[in-house]
Amino acid sequence: MYILAIETTGKIGSVALADLETYKMTMKTTTEDMSHLKNLMAMTQELFREQKVTGSDIAAVAASVGPGSFTGIRIGVSSARAVAQALHKPCIQVPTLDTFRLKCGNRPVAVIFNARRGQVYGAVFDKDKKDILKPGPYMLTDVLDAVDKAGIAPIFYGDGVDAYADKLQGRECAQEEDRYQTATMTAAFAMDKLEAGETCTYEELLPDYMRETEAEQKLRDGSLARARAAKMAKFRSK
Repeated sequence: MYILAIETTGKIGSVALADLETYKMTMKTTTEDMSHLKNLMAMTQELFREQKVTGSDIAAVAASVGPGSFTGIRIGVSSARAVAQALHKPCIQVPTLDTFRLKCGNRPVAVIFNARRGQVYGAVFDKDKKDILKPGPYMLTDVLDAVDKAGIAPIFYGDGVDAYADKLQGRECAQEEDRYQTATMTAAFAMDKLEAGETCTYEELLPDYMRETEAEQKLRDGSLARARAAKMAKFRSK
């Protein structure tokens, strides 16, 4: 039996199959940035063909649920829900930042996803995978302060490394090929959750944006309504 894992929270999407008997993992990744919608299902079908896997071989469908790209999260979660519903399989909800606990070994780990304007989705884990700074939305300075206060020298991961390279000078960052979230990380984390019985139905699989979308912010502060009113006024004046 296998876990099908889907990762679309970053600019590079990927899908993976994890063999629950041998622990072998195989993965397909997109070759274009932010092409999840176009390539996700095609990659999944190709992976199934290459590994000679059918729907009946799937034990559960795991999705990386965020935080990250709002659009990417929606695509990944909705795709996982659709596959799980079609195959009558349970889902596994995998928090994206937490998958970087798997990177902990002899060194602590700091994860930063770019949320723009000096903001990040971040977390800091010690070498035993325990929280120094629990996963959440922060200013970059909050993450750096937590690292310095703990007196540690973690390896930095995530696309925030690219966005805030000037702020990370003198700190060790993961090599680009190992810096970002992947479906194999989702699958590895999901294997532990499956063993612990932590599954959900496809209806219960939900995204975790960690903060409001831009549309939700505009709706809350009234700017969306004002923009629509201005657009209608302009239209009527013609």
